[in-house]
Amino acid sequence: MNLRFRTLKHHRSSVVGAALLAMASAGLPVARADSGPLERTPATYRVTDPYARSVEREIHGFRVDPPCAATSVVLLLHGLSYGAEAWDFSPEQGYSYARTLADAGYTVVAIDRLGYGASPLDDGYRATVDVHAEFAHQIVQQLRGEFAHVAIGGHSAGAEISELEAGLFNDVDALIAMGYHQFPSTRFLVDFATGDIPRALRSDYEYFLGTPSHRAQMFYTAAAEPWVVAADTAAAHLTPSGEILTITLQPSRVLAPFVRVPVLLQLADGDRLFPAAFAPLAAASFIHSPSVTLDTVRQAGHTYMLHRSGPAAGERIAGWLRGRPETPSCLP
Repeated sequence: MNLRFRTLKHHRSSVVGAALLAMASAGLPVARADSGPLERTPATYRVTDPYARSVEREIHGFRVDPPCAATSVVLLLHGLSYGAEAWDFSPEQGYSYARTLADAGYTVVAIDRLGYGASPLDDGYRATVDVHAEFAHQIVQQLRGEFAHVAIGGHSAGAEISELEAGLFNDVDALIAMGYHQFPSTRFLVDFATGDIPRALRSDYEYFLGTPSHRAQMFYTAAAEPWVVAADTAAAHLTPSGEILTITLQPSRVLAPFVRVPVLLQLADGDRLFPAAFAPLAAASFIHSPSVTLDTVRQAGHTYMLHRSGPAAGERIAGWLRGRPETPSCLP
């Protein structure tokens, strides 16, 4: 594996810092990761590798608590090429789903999934989709020791893993699937089959979607702020090849009927990977869920959390959680 890429993978913070410094020099708005009225604290979870039970891994991330004693927690899982920082990207500019949910009365836990950022893995082939689902399950069980109610949510590949966890283990109270369903666009399928899979077969980590410019083109629309696109592009992680090779068949296709909790399916109208037009078909796959709520984010692309309309979409997620008896808020 190329040493330069491995170094990038394990030192994302320096890349982000350089990108933000460059933006500040250009007079563009920059926010500190710990800004805002809510305190962000480190979070670490020890999990057992399902394929090597004697091996323990550490999953690192952060936690944001509301200004009251929360009884509900939301575990957030990022997508390919992202990390936990995607959920607290720029609080001062409103780009923080972690703080939006905490402001609504929920503790939020966001992790760097294994093979990303602060949760490094030497062999990217070991970070498969089923391993991620197992680790999410183990973290959910640990959260159950502190909270009466646990919701799981993810964006893109993080949604796939969230659906797997909910369908396999039936231990969460609500599921939030963001920017993902089982009907990817033809354009994305071609990209994935001709680019990502061959790269994953050659090396244990690969750059999702091939190049920074193509990644930005697929993830964003013109409605996103240019400085956001630039900072996000500079901060992209390499993706473990094990995840690329095992997500291909989208195993949640089989598990979605086993999800027995309320589901929020949120998609962007300009998503080039998972078009919002297929939302009704995606919703229909959750045949045993007591309710499936569809929400469309207008004027946004795949990474809609970081588009101008993204903060309002985060508020709708918070409103959905607050409206459910399964996930009570600690705020009146």
